[in-house]
Amino acid sequence: MQRDAGDIIDRWAIAKLKAERIGAVESKKEFLWFCEGIDELKNKYSTIDWDAYRRDILDIHARIWDLESGIRQGKLDNDLTEVGRRAILIRDWNKKRVALKNEINLKTGEGFQDIKKDHGSE
Repeated sequence: MQRDAGDIIDRWAIAKLKAERIGAVESKKEFLWFCEGIDELKNKYSTIDWDAYRRDILDIHARIWDLESGIRQGKLDNDLTEVGRRAILIRDWNKKRVALKNEINLKTGEGFQDIKKDHGSE
């Protein structure tokens, strides 16, 4: 797979949620494709606890998805305070997501560190 380890596991989590929550055939195909990438990582870096990383990144993405859901559906259009609260939480969860991807790329020596400058998620 032509992606770094952090990106593979990040995209795996998104694809898993899409396959489960949307259920479209294409979403399921994408998820299976990233599962192959995870299998490659497990073989290449067998000493890394990939199950823990998958659990953590999936939890992060599920929280982000749930926070964004009401905003995407327009259910919060009249509650800008709640939209703002969720935006801050989404930013904070994205910070954890980026940190986890960076940790994975550091451990594997793959890819690059995602560095933010003058960004709220620093």
